[in-house]
Amino acid sequence: MVHLVLTASILVLAVSVPTSVRAQKTAAQTKVVTLRVPDMFCGGCEVAVKRAAKKVDGVTDVTTNSDKRIADVTYDPAKTNADAIAAAITKNSGFKAEAPKANGR
Repeated sequence: MVHLVLTASILVLAVSVPTSVRAQKTAAQTKVVTLRVPDMFCGGCEVAVKRAAKKVDGVTDVTTNSDKRIADVTYDPAKTNADAIAAAITKNSGFKAEAPKANGR
């Protein structure tokens, strides 16, 4: 019986380690961009913006704030970029989204 419990504990540890390593790797491979969405003013607007952003391949999370009129989007830069996400939000939600301008532009 003790052998069974010890074996189960070792299996749990062995399975847990790769998961945490995978989570760290995923977190390191994502970026967060704050997009301006000037016409987003209510909860319904926020839902439309979130839905449009989440349709973009590589977007993993979207947090909106209609009071500040911004959307914080977490994404995989190997799959998409801030300009593409902003364009998708503008096209699919009806709310113009603006990516931050790069320095020197």
